[in-house]
Amino acid sequence: MTRGMMTVTGVDTGPIEAYCAQRVFRPGPEIYITGNPYRRPVGPAGVGDLDFSVPATEAEFLGYRQLIAGRILCNAYESDMILLPPGGLATAKEDFDLFYSDEVRGLRDTIRPGLERYAFSFLDDAVTVPPVRTLEELQAYFLGEVSGAGAPADHTGNNPAVDETAPVSGTMRAITECRHAEEAAGMHLIQLALDALTEASAMARNLGGSYGVEQSELFKIFNDEFGYGLYPAKHSTIFKGMLASVGLRTDLHAYWNFYLTSSLVGVNYFNWLTEDHRGVFRYMAAVTYLEWLFAQGFADTGAMLRAVFGDRVDTKYCDEHAHIDVHHGRMTYENLLLGFARAHGDLVIPELVRGIEDTKLLLRLGDEDFRAQIRWADTLDEHTRLGASLATSTRDDAEVRRLRPGDPFTTRVYDADRVIEVTGGEVDVHAWATDRPHRLGRGDALLVPRARLHGLTAVSGAADVAVRTVEGNPA
Repeated sequence: MTRGMMTVTGVDTGPIEAYCAQRVFRPGPEIYITGNPYRRPVGPAGVGDLDFSVPATEAEFLGYRQLIAGRILCNAYESDMILLPPGGLATAKEDFDLFYSDEVRGLRDTIRPGLERYAFSFLDDAVTVPPVRTLEELQAYFLGEVSGAGAPADHTGNNPAVDETAPVSGTMRAITECRHAEEAAGMHLIQLALDALTEASAMARNLGGSYGVEQSELFKIFNDEFGYGLYPAKHSTIFKGMLASVGLRTDLHAYWNFYLTSSLVGVNYFNWLTEDHRGVFRYMAAVTYLEWLFAQGFADTGAMLRAVFGDRVDTKYCDEHAHIDVHHGRMTYENLLLGFARAHGDLVIPELVRGIEDTKLLLRLGDEDFRAQIRWADTLDEHTRLGASLATSTRDDAEVRRLRPGDPFTTRVYDADRVIEVTGGEVDVHAWATDRPHRLGRGDALLVPRARLHGLTAVSGAADVAVRTVEGNPA
């Protein structure tokens, strides 16, 4: 089944530049953005000139252009959602009017197809769809996938109860083993917040229309996510309670500057599939796969959070998902995945499988990105020593900047290993969302590996930095 949006041949940078130049998408001095859901900086001045005409490859998945495309697309998709400031509309009325304005929506609709092609085309090359063609093959394929992913199924295809006493492993263990475990755990919650604070909003796009019993089954899950109409039971409300319990901000996109590239691409993928209803079968299969993984996954997350924060963390959100997603896994498997295959025949089965394979790849890439970020952020002292040792083996391609307190703040990644040298004053390096950034003084140099998210702020009246590429990196 061909995705029509993949046939777009290019992107005119004019509309992208105009979109990024809108006031709400330009960076301000804030490191954390609170009280205003419309202010979401894309990048520094000139970012709209980037060329998105050639789609990113898997090797470029964590590149700077992919980060910028991810931010623009997130803004575009969420402008279809109703977002209101917690302090009342009067606190951000001008930004509300601009965010939803005819001009911004027109630019959004012009640039979105080409950016989607740029961001997601790599999946066509990176994903190999197994030759699954019949209902029986689909059943065997899916149960094999979820069993291998740590969510075993019994002979009926039902999820057993999750093991909430299972030892924490993988990424959760990597978090607990960080020297700055609370910062690492907070960074994990921030990545979840990108979707959890608007939870099921993408799903809502697939609730309308008329497509049979599967529509009603999806609504049951949506109803669970929204707490059966009770705001205190709404999953996003419970998530806010978890954030607040460990001292994190609860405003929508307060940590906009700290969303990793892979987090943006992963969440945007589901918005993409629901924005263009040709993606419905991929979406339903992806949701089925995730619901099976979430039960044990959130049980592990809850165990990690309790290990890091102790009794002060409110893990109700994790506990609720560890419980309800056992049920959701069964519902989606029996009534969405197999339901669509039965209703529409072998024609849609490859698309169902494709949704699962896409999701598997995005989960793996996201896990690798997150673990690399916390490894680097946890060892900035060591990377400062490495930066000093590499300072004499960098290219003569310095980007020189002068920073002052209150300058516009944004985070970025590099497409090659770079060394940041402070040639005057002092700067703080923000490598994860913490109120204790890493301080660099005059003469210090920091190695920033390719694709590691960071931002800089001046501590002194003025600070000068020079950024150079490490020799041996691709041009």
